[in-house]
This record gives sequence, structure tokens and C-alpha cells, in this order.
Amino acid sequence: MTVIKVLVCLANSYKHGGRCVAGIEIESTRPFALPRNRATWIRPVSDRPGHAVNEKERQYSGGVEPQVLDVVSVALVKHQPNDFQQENWLLDPAIRLQKVGRIGWDELCLLEQRPSSLWINGYHSYSGINDRVPVEQEHKVKDSLKLIRVDEVKIEVGPPPPYSKDGRPSVRARFRFAGADYSLKVTDPVHRERFRAKGLGKYRLSESFVTVSIAEKFDDGYIYKVVAGMVDCGDSKVSGG
Repeated sequence: MTVIKVLVCLANSYKHGGRCVAGIEIESTRPFALPRNRATWIRPVSDRPGHAVNEKERQYSGGVEPQVLDVVSVALVKHQPNDFQQENWLLDPAIRLQKVGRIGWDELCLLEQRPSSLWINGYHSYSGINDRVPVEQEHKVKDSLKLIRVDEVKIEVGPPPPYSKDGRPSVRARFRFAGADYSLKVTDPVHRERFRAKGLGKYRLSESFVTVSIAEKFDDGYIYKVVAGMVDCGDSKVSGG
């Protein structure tokens, strides 16, 4: 049976040729109210391999993409967790997502999470820092989405990596959280294209909220942490409603 839930969209990121949309459930926007138990993440997914959602499934009427900080009404069929991605819900493709509002920085602060770390650290890819976890340790990972606040983010735009399929520059976000350094691939399309347009180099964002997601298993034996959404304080001064 289809249920309707209302989310603050905190990610609409690239995934397997489609997108990964995710957000935290709220009960109301005026006044702003979280569920009574705790912040609950929801990731609407398809029933196709890879579980990405396509344009028709994720876009509003008129082909408009959901943006981070949008308040979105979404129709879901059932809870459908996949290993450590416990937040997955099967999307009802017959009912379009609907934008019902938008939040600002003050409301975003109410959604902040303060984990002791971003899951398991100590494993680095060639160009990353604390950006992956061996599949042998995935049983220790109990969820796959976090919304954290950091003092600053350094965006690094570099040459295309050897495994790149499109030959476009890489974009990574480097930040420090809970005493650990991270350098993670950016899958947030807005920030990825924004900084690619600036050219190769390093750029600084001030205080920011970062949505960190753990993607599905990769064929190299690891699961990877990615930056699926970002809001810096300069971009977030938007009105609610």
C-alpha cells in the first residue's frame, strides 16, 4: 500500500546513470517539526539493478529537478533496505514527487547529526582520505547517510582519474570532522558542475552542511563514502515556505 511521506531533500546525486535522492522525514513545515522519535532518513529507490531513480521518477511536474533544501512529498510502496542501506524505500513511480516548500539555514540546523565518526576510518583510495571501507567490514556499517556540519570545505578539482569514463575533471571535497580528515568524491551535481566550471584548482567553502552517503558495493572490494549534497552558509540564506 502506498504511503505519502514528507522529506527535506538533502541529496539528489549522480548514481549509475540515474540519481540518488534522499532526505530526512519531517512531520510539518509550519511550524517545522521532526518525527517525535528521531531524525529518520529516507532514500526513495527503484526496483531496477543499482536502485537509481530516473528522470520521470524523481522530477516534479514539468521536468524540474528536486533541489537540496526543498521540502518534498513522495509516494512510497514499502521499506526495502539493502544491506547497510537501511534507509531505502521503494518509490511508487505512478505518483510524481511534489515540492511543498523549502527550508533555510535555521531549520537545517535542527537536522544536524553529530556521529562520533563517519563510519569506519583508516582506509583510503589512491586520491581519497578515509573514503572507503572493505566489504569484509560492511557488517559493521548500520546505515548509509549522515548530515554533518563542518567549519570549512576545500574543493579540489583535479585531472580526470585513470578510470574516468567521461574524461572530465575529478571533484573532491576535503574537510575535517570529529578529529579525522576526509577527502571524498563529490556526486552532488550542482557543486560538481559549479567547481568544474572554475577550472583545475583548489577552492574554499566556509561553514557548510555536508550529506555523506555510502554507495553500494563497488567491484574492487570496497564500499565508498561520497559527498551527495552540500549547503554552504552563503548559498543557504533562503526563505522558508
